[in-house]
Amino acid sequence: MDDTRGSTDAANDTPTKGSRPGLRLVVQVVGFLIGIALLGWCVRLALSAENREALNELSNAPPGSLVALLGLSLVGVVANGLIFWGTLVPVRMLRALDVIGVNTLATFLANLPFKIGFLARIAIHNRRDKVPMAMIFGWMIAVTATLVLASTSLFAAGVLRGVLAEWTMLAAIVMFVGQSIVMVVIAKRLSGDVGHRRLSRLLGRLGGKRAMRVSRSQVIRELHMGLDMLASARWVAFVVFFRTVDFGSQAWRWVVSGELVGAEVSPTDGVLIAGGHFLAGALSPVGMLGFREGAAMGTAELLGLESREFAPIALLTAGSELVVVIAASGIAIAWLRLDRMLRTKGVSADTGSPSDRTEGPPAA
Repeated sequence: MDDTRGSTDAANDTPTKGSRPGLRLVVQVVGFLIGIALLGWCVRLALSAENREALNELSNAPPGSLVALLGLSLVGVVANGLIFWGTLVPVRMLRALDVIGVNTLATFLANLPFKIGFLARIAIHNRRDKVPMAMIFGWMIAVTATLVLASTSLFAAGVLRGVLAEWTMLAAIVMFVGQSIVMVVIAKRLSGDVGHRRLSRLLGRLGGKRAMRVSRSQVIRELHMGLDMLASARWVAFVVFFRTVDFGSQAWRWVVSGELVGAEVSPTDGVLIAGGHFLAGALSPVGMLGFREGAAMGTAELLGLESREFAPIALLTAGSELVVVIAASGIAIAWLRLDRMLRTKGVSADTGSPSDRTEGPPAA
């Protein structure tokens, strides 16, 4: 759409609108440079003279602890991939290893600007796995819904941390599970053909017959399948479990990293820091490089941890994750055989019959 708009503006001598792609480019580049600057600030603090003792502790760290740190990063990568896979299962069955591989590659590419990781995820699932584009967007919305519930639970527990004390983590999990149950109940009312008709009637009242006709199109029905995904109590429970595993592995990385440099990060602080770290990466429109580390250090500061002392922990955690993601991305590229996808031409976003697109997983 941007190319078409740009060519139209050129013909009409309206450079103002045509300059919007240029403005987006500037925003992305500037944002990426800010991320690099934040990462550089973290590195400078980590390597400062005050942290020489911490660096000495790291150089003498037992190999088992370093392996544990790398293992926790790997657990997070696998758990996050299973979250995407389990969310889609109620309407479309893909191989779990394929979705984990795509998620790993998208995680690595998410360090770059222009949402390259997100675009790569969409392109691979659309062209390689023949998932319709509208269904992919419904899928991403469903994944985001569970992420929002987990994040709000962590935020609420963090705000009440002083009152909850040692019950903070349990309270966050209980809130997450409770919110997820409410989400499933609401989604069941709005899912399937009955729910689709209800939404169509509602849109008809709000936007007239034209809006009702649009809502009944195949594209909207495929987008609506995001609600079908959230209406499956079994698979939402699966996603809730692995979202908890994901955040737990991320949180424990901060605890282990602290031990490796001779500092103390409590499990509760680790969870809250992991929440800020993850959200910064998920919400950053210009790539997550540097922004996650900056968010982690900011969260640690709010929790009473000194930035200068926390910097080596942030750098070690980021470095261990990057090593795992790079190695896993190489394996994912080979496993997915993306070279075949690149050689495939003319693949439609709606490849396959309607029954292929809408049926759920095969019976066990």
